[in-house]
Amino acid sequence: MTDPTNPTHECLNCHTHYSGHYCPQCGQSAATRRFTVKSVLSSTMDVWGMGTRSLPRTVWHLLTRPGQMIGDYLDGRRMPYFPPVKMLFVLCVFFALALHVSDWLHSTSTTTPHVQIVDTALLEESGKEYVFNFGGGEMSFSEVGEAIASVLQWFRQQKAISLIVLHLIFTLYTWRTFRHAPLRPGTTLAENFFIQVLVSSQLMVLSSVYVLFFSHGNSEMFYPLPGYLLLLLIVWDFKRLFGYTWLTTLWRTLLVFLFSFLTTLLLTITFFVVLALFAEVK
Repeated sequence: MTDPTNPTHECLNCHTHYSGHYCPQCGQSAATRRFTVKSVLSSTMDVWGMGTRSLPRTVWHLLTRPGQMIGDYLDGRRMPYFPPVKMLFVLCVFFALALHVSDWLHSTSTTTPHVQIVDTALLEESGKEYVFNFGGGEMSFSEVGEAIASVLQWFRQQKAISLIVLHLIFTLYTWRTFRHAPLRPGTTLAENFFIQVLVSSQLMVLSSVYVLFFSHGNSEMFYPLPGYLLLLLIVWDFKRLFGYTWLTTLWRTLLVFLFSFLTTLLLTITFFVVLALFAEVK
């Protein structure tokens, strides 16, 4: 006799008969049914953060209680919140829409400015040309500059990816600088990555609002917010999350910025030194 409180299901994927909410063979949900207009609309709303794990609610908590919200997520209370990496990509789409609305409101061009890496005028006047031999072929100085400019242009257009790359550097130094925090000691490197993604999501929301009023964003690879405002927001987030005093949080945050800047500078110098090793004048 079938127990009405524990009905048997047939998995639509592998046709296994089972009781419970998920198929023990392939893991598909027992709630999987034929597509209906309601299920399609529900799935679409979930993708954009309007379903059970609400994006607006997650953003609201990030803006009003960021330390507590991020702490909840790290501690495992994740079902009420939208997935962080997915949220960052969605918010970057909203930021792009905000840019277009801002351009329309302020009557400015939507053309992304071209990145100028090298000035070839002096090279043309001298009649000399730097050539880089990479083994598989040669590239002129101007061609290398154009290639670098194209990469930077791509990162500017792929906002979410550029932000993740930026915050990967911050992740390492946040992990080291705040590892003895009173409220959250011993956070792992992976946890600090999600901290950075959630902070980045908060900054993207505020950036979207900022460009609507001030129309500054087309030329920014990361955030159009003023530097002092970025610092204040991150200090506020870290203060609520880690539990240091305001002053201690401030100087530790400045250390994170300093080490991240030095790392970026070192990587840039290393890149150009390696590039110079392949250069010759023709």
